[in-house]
Amino acid sequence: MTKKFILSVICAIGLLFGGEWLRLADAQSVRGTYTVTDDVPLRAGPGTNHPIITTLPKGIKIQVVGKEGYWFRVESTHGDKPGYIDDRFARPDSDAQSAPDDTSTSVAGSYRTLKDVDLKEGPGVKYRAVARIPAGMTVNVVRAEGEWLRVESKTGNKPGYLEKNSVERWSEK
Repeated sequence: MTKKFILSVICAIGLLFGGEWLRLADAQSVRGTYTVTDDVPLRAGPGTNHPIITTLPKGIKIQVVGKEGYWFRVESTHGDKPGYIDDRFARPDSDAQSAPDDTSTSVAGSYRTLKDVDLKEGPGVKYRAVARIPAGMTVNVVRAEGEWLRVESKTGNKPGYLEKNSVERWSEK
């Protein structure tokens, strides 16, 4: 009789708290590098009622550190604010273990603009231009995001993005 009672209590506890245990287990299993599958808003909290921090562009790699409901918690590797995205808009990055950030490190360095080009706020044509860079200027590329290169100024000017086809590798000889 005591064994039946104990089993009944264990089953009742499992029914009451099983969902929470599953959620916690699910949160641990989602950690890792993901690729964003569409332009998606990064929100301050897990839900559409939270303000949008920024928009993550399709193809960017993100670091998922947990999950709340249907929302991935994303932490920036560049010191930006953490946030949340709908889990439908990211897929696990299968190459993350073998080459965690190959694309971004292999493109970093000096480039020269091939033509007059707009420096954009984000990696895409829909983003606002923050500056116009004339042809022949040297720029400092820090990483690639799809067909766009993140450019950061060594003198403190605002960072931005250029299309890959508007620049070439450059080394001062």
